[in-house]
Amino acid sequence: MKKLIRLTISLVFITVFFIAGCAGKPIRVGTVDQQLDNTNIDFTRGRSISASASGFQLLLFIPISINDRHERAYQILRGQASNDYITNVKIKESWTYAFVGTVYTTTIEAMAYPRKL
Repeated sequence: MKKLIRLTISLVFITVFFIAGCAGKPIRVGTVDQQLDNTNIDFTRGRSISASASGFQLLLFIPISINDRHERAYQILRGQASNDYITNVKIKESWTYAFVGTVYTTTIEAMAYPRKL
């Protein structure tokens, strides 16, 4: 009876451990600047920017750089935009089977408008 209780507790612990490892943090895709004045943005010189980040799910159980791929892609996008105004953000998810797991990719596309001097 004690072995059954220990086995049950061990299985619950392992299950909780694996489920907790699969939790990612949400990202905040930009904030509205309350002091933003549309006259400070040059909407005639917009450019398209995009960034992507990937992670790998080994053997369908072991996540490798999976949970933070959204944040990494957004940081790359912010780096491309520098101080430009970012709008029209689109997020695309894709996955590809690999021999021993699955590759998950997040691609973020947006428009960047420069600020007037």
